[in-house]
Amino acid sequence: MEKIISDMRKAKEVLFNCNKISGEEILTQEDIDDAWERLNRFSAYVRAAFPETKKTKGIIDSSLQLVKDTKAELEKAENVKIPGDLYVKRDDSLAVCGSLKARGGIYTVFKYAEELAMKNGMLKTTDNYNVIDSFYYREFYSHYKISVGSTGNLGMSIGLSGKKLGFDVTVYMSEEAKKWKKDKLMRAGVNVVEFKGDYTSALKTARSEALKDDETFFIDDEDSKDLFLGYSTAYKTLIKQLKEKKIKVDSTHPLIVYLPCGVGGGPGGITFGLKKAFGDNVYCCFGEPTQMPCMALAMAKGRSDVSVYDIGLGKGTVADGLACSSPSRLAYNVMKGMLDGCFTIDDEHSLSLTRLLYKTSRIKAEPSSSVALGGVGKMFTDIENYGNATHIVWLTGGKLVPKKEWENIGLFE
Repeated sequence: MEKIISDMRKAKEVLFNCNKISGEEILTQEDIDDAWERLNRFSAYVRAAFPETKKTKGIIDSSLQLVKDTKAELEKAENVKIPGDLYVKRDDSLAVCGSLKARGGIYTVFKYAEELAMKNGMLKTTDNYNVIDSFYYREFYSHYKISVGSTGNLGMSIGLSGKKLGFDVTVYMSEEAKKWKKDKLMRAGVNVVEFKGDYTSALKTARSEALKDDETFFIDDEDSKDLFLGYSTAYKTLIKQLKEKKIKVDSTHPLIVYLPCGVGGGPGGITFGLKKAFGDNVYCCFGEPTQMPCMALAMAKGRSDVSVYDIGLGKGTVADGLACSSPSRLAYNVMKGMLDGCFTIDDEHSLSLTRLLYKTSRIKAEPSSSVALGGVGKMFTDIENYGNATHIVWLTGGKLVPKKEWENIGLFE
């Protein structure tokens, strides 16, 4: 791994298979099942509070879309051969906040809301949870505070869902976070505190402020099992989608999944769920910006106490949602025995992939989302039955991005 780390120092694009070491049994299948049951209990509330989820019966999920034209253009642009079909998982268009973070952030808010209501004798698991969409509950939750540190999308998911329930929500956002995201949160009544520093610094400030107030529930992106489990439930609906499309996943038909990675909780949770569902028949890899490869650096060094600043990186990235200098300890500790590979791409590369995706499939994905396309046709090409593989790029954000932001990166050229 020395050559890999050396290339990372030079902000070169790298890709490598992970040297898996024994992971920690921090979470179990039972934990995922419990999270899934809770999301189903809340589905009646979600249908009432967020009408756009009626088609999915109150479950916040996205489509699995075949992208033949994107595959053909990607093969030419990247000079690769992609056997089998290429799909995109459309978490860029998830309800409420238009990003992958809806899965973990909203689940964590729901769990806290449920615990408070049950503790105060207001709710039982056998109740119809649509009662929560009422003045009575919003007034009750208004006496409780939630805070989080975010580069943008996690803050959006927690801020928008928390305010909808009635919570007093504060989001600490780094300088890299987009102004339009801060503005949208403030318009929704969320308290936004901008921190002059990177995501890790903002998170430390949020954590420190929360510890001063016993009434504040702090959602820690670096160490939240609830966030992780919210993401991990994604495979529950993916299995159904694969069956509907008659996509086999077995020892002779591997599934290869490409996920953008920031601090690691989102892609880590999804990978955890996929590995529980498909075992060694699924291969997962994380894509990161060359200036912010915190999880790749951790995997290469075999430890989580790393920072991209230690190797002279961290000079910013257009992939603002991935602008994290150090990885989640929780995500690393689970992933070190599961993650199959890592790759990095530079900003110009991620912008070109953003444009390619729009040109070929009319999908508007943030640069921090289209990073994942950079590994397709390059990772795991030597595995057995690679020719029979199905490829899924997990898109993570884009739905709420204003038109001007797209024009700024030349999406409509």
